Amino acid sequence: MFIQLAEEFATAMKSINNADQFSTDHFSKVMQPYNSLAEISTKTVIQLLNQQSVLIISIMNDSVAQTKALLEEKDLTTAIETQKVFTEELQAKVSASAKEAYDVVTNTSEEVATLVKNSIAEASTLAK
Repeated sequence: MFIQLAEEFATAMKSINNADQFSTDHFSKVMQPYNSLAEISTKTVIQLLNQQSVLIISIMNDSVAQTKALLEEKDLTTAIETQKVFTEELQAKVSASAKEAYDVVTNTSEEVATLVKNSIAEASTLAK
């Protein structure tokens, strides 16, 4: 039993060493779609993180300015109107940021779809 297992292992190792399918070039070619997918994902995450950082910094700065303005305001009606304007501007910023994030994700989805389509086409060509 051990002799047969050793012979099968030796045969398998010879076929791996001799096979064209296990060459470094072939491995690199096979892994290219995965590498591309990782690059696309990394790029997307970086874009989204940068967008969120800009949004959060902007909100924090605006909030500090709003707080200072409200502390200096003596008239309640004016303070309420100022807060209303601030809230509307904040809502517009958050909405714009969400739209930008949606655009990034949509573009990424299209890139991934193209990558998958091309990979399937290449795989079917190699299989023939």
